[in-house]
Amino acid sequence: MEAIIRQIYAQWRIAKEQARQECENRSLPNLAEKYRKCNMFKGTEDLQGIIRLYTSTQGLEFCMRYHFPNLATLRLFKAQNVERYGIYIDAGAITLENPTRAILIGRTSATVNCSTLERHEVVLLHGARACVNASKWSVVFVKAEQGCSFIKNPSENALIL
Repeated sequence: MEAIIRQIYAQWRIAKEQARQECENRSLPNLAEKYRKCNMFKGTEDLQGIIRLYTSTQGLEFCMRYHFPNLATLRLFKAQNVERYGIYIDAGAITLENPTRAILIGRTSATVNCSTLERHEVVLLHGARACVNASKWSVVFVKAEQGCSFIKNPSENALIL
């Protein structure tokens, strides 16, 4: 596990520098400085620490924007039973019922059924696909990075945003 974390940390430093340079190029020096100083990821985390960072709002936004970490590295986590955290890596064709949050990665094609009165979130990364069926009073937020695809099927009073 330590080798995987070192690999991710090295990729994070590169992605963070890319983000900093992008901000400098867009004349956003304050934001560039924040990226330069960012030490949110230390490289000493355990599996739960990595999952917490990866699934945080800021973590997911960063990962989606900079395609971080790469798919080969994410695949190393499949053996760690990350599905218990709602992360599905190369899971094939799956059906999920009322997930609070589902992160679909790689060769994952999911049918996501949401019908409960709560907030649901579906995130697609690295080519994942989803068909999101929302019914009753459910509210589903879908975020997909470039190269991913999804179909929205709302019915009754449900919303898919």
